[in-house]
Amino acid sequence: MMDIIFTVLLNALPIIILIVPLFFIWKKTIGKLYFRICIGIIVFYLIYWIMPIIFQIGAEPDELVLEKGEEGNIALGIGYIIAHIGSLIALFASYPLVTLPFIFLVAPFISMIFVWNHLRKEDGTIKENLMQVTYEYNQSPFSRIREELDVNSWTREKEILKLMIVLLPISLYLLQVILDISNLQNVSLTEGSTALGWFLEILFVYLAIFIFSIELLFSSQIALKGRYFGENVREQTYRSLYSVGAPISILSLILFILQYGTSIFIIIYFFAYFIMASIIFILFIDIFEPISILLFVKLIDAWKNKKEKRKDVDRTKLLYGIVFGFIAFFIFILIDLLLLQALYATFFSESVELIIESSKYGYQNPTLFNSMAFDLMNIYTFLVLVVLPIIIASLLLLYAFKYTKSIFSAIISFLPIIIGFSLLFFFLQANPLIHFSHEEYWLTGRTSYTTIFGYNFYTLRTASFDAALNTPGGLSLLGILAIPYIYLRYIVDIVFWSLIFYYIGKDFKIIHLPIDDKMVEKAVYSSVGEFLTKQDYIEGKTRYLISKVKEPTAINVEQERDEVKNLLNVLEKDTLLENLVPEDYNEKKRFYFTLKYLHTNNLIKIWEPEFSFRFERVEKQGLYVIYNDGRDIFNYPFIKESTTDPALISGMFSAITSFITETTHSTQLLRTIDHGDISILLEYSQKRHFFTALFIKGKQSAEVRAQLKEFVNKFEAKHVDVLVSWSGILAPFREDHLLVEEIFTEI
Repeated sequence: MMDIIFTVLLNALPIIILIVPLFFIWKKTIGKLYFRICIGIIVFYLIYWIMPIIFQIGAEPDELVLEKGEEGNIALGIGYIIAHIGSLIALFASYPLVTLPFIFLVAPFISMIFVWNHLRKEDGTIKENLMQVTYEYNQSPFSRIREELDVNSWTREKEILKLMIVLLPISLYLLQVILDISNLQNVSLTEGSTALGWFLEILFVYLAIFIFSIELLFSSQIALKGRYFGENVREQTYRSLYSVGAPISILSLILFILQYGTSIFIIIYFFAYFIMASIIFILFIDIFEPISILLFVKLIDAWKNKKEKRKDVDRTKLLYGIVFGFIAFFIFILIDLLLLQALYATFFSESVELIIESSKYGYQNPTLFNSMAFDLMNIYTFLVLVVLPIIIASLLLLYAFKYTKSIFSAIISFLPIIIGFSLLFFFLQANPLIHFSHEEYWLTGRTSYTTIFGYNFYTLRTASFDAALNTPGGLSLLGILAIPYIYLRYIVDIVFWSLIFYYIGKDFKIIHLPIDDKMVEKAVYSSVGEFLTKQDYIEGKTRYLISKVKEPTAINVEQERDEVKNLLNVLEKDTLLENLVPEDYNEKKRFYFTLKYLHTNNLIKIWEPEFSFRFERVEKQGLYVIYNDGRDIFNYPFIKESTTDPALISGMFSAITSFITETTHSTQLLRTIDHGDISILLEYSQKRHFFTALFIKGKQSAEVRAQLKEFVNKFEAKHVDVLVSWSGILAPFREDHLLVEEIFTEI
């Protein structure tokens, strides 16, 4: 009985160690992030470590043999458990560090295809429509991550997971059929090789990219001519996939059972693996999505302003990217030669082939030492192929961003250097910074036991299958399809993590710049950590924004000279640097040092532009909040001379919505009513207790739509208890004109 208790406790040790810190940080934002990581590791642990036991019931467990002199060596047993836990964590960490960044960086480029297709279908040329594309962007990536973690809503994640599960049987069955046709493998794994596991990961990556690219259209709130179209694309695509995918999935399951009945448990295992990968994917959506949204918006902005962007590229600064590329590779080679090679020679040099051979799923009774060594080899490989390259290359690319003043210029000058040298070292069979080959084996667990602790301690040793990616005639069709992921994933990871490091500490600011009486430019700025160089200041190519720090703590402002006080008074309102700089050259130089003094003492902040777009200014006429039965809840006239009867407005919308629903049987909600130069924007509360109607004069824009949506959300949150069963009393809404004035500020 005690043997069973100790066995359970030792196998559960990773989960126990993992969960304990959660009790101390649960209520903090970092605690909510850690909770997602814990859930991901637990799911991974169950699939990789626990589930294989189910399929090996009745099979004779392997004995992890103790060599002469190892009997009773408790340190070896503890070392094996630590190495096994480390191997498990390393295997899991490859998902958020390698697999998911590939998905979240590639998806924005796929989303661009959907945007292009939508622009092509609209009236007018693609170029004309492109200039009318806008996007709702109002907070930094870090702020959005923190907000999503604090809200902790799983509604969208559940919908994505459900869709991926619906598509899984179809995809997996087609994958298995292609593998059979290609003569890559049989479903049976008794021969110790399988291509199914590796290609299943490729399948998951490509399917996740497709689904997230559609999701990105929705979450980025991209709009054309003031109308969001991502929501419709997402809804129509999901509906089509559900309606077609569900019956075909059932048919695929039946065919699976009929064709591979003898291996059904193995198929269930791979089903479970796919679901595990999908769960890890949705756990990290809120963490990685803000960077994807930012990249997507910057891609559209670059597309809209491609001519100006080309002119802004300073080719003289490309040298920075080249230099930092050389430095990154030089640092990696030093660490590899001085540390990694020494570690490898110490632990593996004389027995690598034996360690790998004894790790095979079909190998009988490997030694405990070799099993531990294989886990250590997995950890070593993870550090060499993933962690170290990401840290070195990402941080050096970050410096390239800083000195080239352009993300695009830094990437196109930095990456060719490390790719070129990596290819050279790869062909020389030395450790490259970027690895360009697929994994040679697929890992799972095999029931085993050892007597190292004085009793039969049962566990699952890390076991491997040959990946078997190639046919006898060479690279298979699926191998060709896998090439983008295999050869680009580590390059993509470096770029993605560099973007995270670059933006994670930045604040964002949104300002509106009037162009003329009709047009307004919305500009999104990010904070600059270091003060401008004199060259950047003098040249004035970048439209920097200067703002006053609200609560300076470094110095006493009242004791400053008049020049500083006057400038701070001017900066009570955010101001473009170009509007502050004197025209006289000598005064211009003096002003530079004044700004630098203020920045050094934390009195001002400097912001650089990220992207911008133009939209037509609209004149707001009136706002009406209407209960779901047609009663008027609240109204606000933006034009004082307005004489419109709110009750008449409420009745009109009640009649219109009822008429449309009854005659068209449509489940879509009415969003916009256009009548000449007047448009009516409609937004609905989440619980459908009420809707709002905003009358505007001019073309609707995403900006006004965003303000209306913000009002609806705040109004609902403020009055949620009253609105559940509203009696008709208007007293609770008397002060809501303040909410309107707060949100619908005039530009």
